Amino acid sequence: MSTAAAALTDHFEIAGHPFHSRLIIGTGKYRSYDEMKAAHRASGAEMVTVAVRRVPLDRSTESFLDHLDPALRILPNTAGCYSADEALRTARLAREALNTDGSSWK
Repeated sequence: MSTAAAALTDHFEIAGHPFHSRLIIGTGKYRSYDEMKAAHRASGAEMVTVAVRRVPLDRSTESFLDHLDPALRILPNTAGCYSADEALRTARLAREALNTDGSSWK
């Protein structure tokens, strides 16, 4: 009984922000933005991964970023990078463009 009660209040923190779901959902492979939004809602996830190299960070054209629930926390990934230097550069660009340094999570 105490195990179930503990699970109901269980959470973890990243950059001081508590998360209740440990599920991280992605943004790729959906047939439409509406399908992506429905999957995100149904999952209960609070974080979404974004393949940084596959999205216009300057928001010059429409992308899935325009259709993400603002309550979701973006977790950039560096898929498609072929070296540590390239991955670091990509992660730093994402941090600036998507404001994912954690300071806006509080």
